Amino acid sequence: MKREDKLILAEQCRNAGAFRPVDPEILNQLAVKPERKLIGANEKGVDTWIFDGTQGEKNRPLFINLHGGGFIKGRADRDSVYCSLIAETYRASVWDVDYVLAPEYPFPAAVYETYDIVRYAYEHAEEYGFDPKRIFILGHSAGSNLACGALILNHRTPAFEIRGLLLDYIPCDQRLNPFTKLKSEDYSDQRRVSRALMEYNYLELYMEPEQCIDELASPVLADDETLASFPDTLVITAGLDSLLEEGERFANRLAKAGTAVTWRRFVNSPHGFTINRTGEWEEALALHKRFIGSLLMEE
Repeated sequence: MKREDKLILAEQCRNAGAFRPVDPEILNQLAVKPERKLIGANEKGVDTWIFDGTQGEKNRPLFINLHGGGFIKGRADRDSVYCSLIAETYRASVWDVDYVLAPEYPFPAAVYETYDIVRYAYEHAEEYGFDPKRIFILGHSAGSNLACGALILNHRTPAFEIRGLLLDYIPCDQRLNPFTKLKSEDYSDQRRVSRALMEYNYLELYMEPEQCIDELASPVLADDETLASFPDTLVITAGLDSLLEEGERFANRLAKAGTAVTWRRFVNSPHGFTINRTGEWEEALALHKRFIGSLLMEE
């Protein structure tokens, strides 16, 4: 596909949102409101929305949030609702990274940008006033894939330490054609077919076909030594999600490699449910809090 055609398709995908915008009144009532900054983690700078819930305290945790969107869509108001909640709950800073998007910046640009921003945060912790020993990465869908890519890079060239990793409904095996995940009966369900087409388009826009075997694109292909370097990890999968099986396969690989893994399948929930607040989202966010809280209590 030519670059011009990719740009047209990307714009069509970005305009085909499945969810309505968040009510402005809800955004006005957020306990912690964001400030948008360009953080100098690389030559271009990384577009970041900062939620400061520290109330002026030093040595508080930092959460680096990586939104979903198939690698081609930017952060949304729903991400602000989630990040504000995390910042308020832990009196912490949350950096919501609006990473570069494909096809304008194809794979592996966003992976390296994620690595850059985490490394920068760790190296400049004293300057920003947060605790470098309590940095968490929160990844959702495509963002969880990028989080793993950054940790794989960090295993190759160690530059930071992460206290905990959260992976919501991770796409971790890009070798799989989305249509092969459909069962025969699914082809009569227009929603499932449309979802598979959307996922197929995301991959077409994100990378070249031969790049799918790169562990930075498909973290499930990383070796055991690399996966053993991951921090304590929470993996959440959704029973109504086409990424269910690969996400659970990845959780199993992490555990076998020796990483401490908490995994749970939310049987009645679709892809994106935690941030989009559908399905069993309240129970899932409670699990987010228990996982984070347990690691903070160990300090």
